[in-house]
Amino acid sequence: MDKIDEQIIAALKEDARVSLSKLSRQVYKSRTAVESRVQKLIDSGVILGFTINVAQNRQAEDQSAFFMLRLNGSTCHLVFPKLHEHAEIIHAYSLFGDTDMLLQISYTSFERLMELKEKILGIEHVNEVIVNPVLKAWR
Repeated sequence: MDKIDEQIIAALKEDARVSLSKLSRQVYKSRTAVESRVQKLIDSGVILGFTINVAQNRQAEDQSAFFMLRLNGSTCHLVFPKLHEHAEIIHAYSLFGDTDMLLQISYTSFERLMELKEKILGIEHVNEVIVNPVLKAWR
């Protein structure tokens, strides 16, 4: 990763929806070169995804939970890519200890939370999913 890649990452952190044309002007490279660099950053695992920030009042209907996953061996790197299809997963963490992964979940109904648990249990290498709904968030 060089200085140009770092500039691209900084610009995408600022605005993940920035067009490739605008991004190319910011880093003084062609659109094609920037597109290639972004794709390489994605393929190499440097960029894991693109996110949005939602106003807190819009999230008032959603509830939070944490899933603690126990996996077969050191397989977080194999499980993580399969979690991307689930929009309810806000953050995913690899841990050291009895729990291998911790997932922060945003959900609208308990039924949907249990459906998500079953889907994650169906992912290869996932042995156990412990559900921890948040009762109250202290800020």
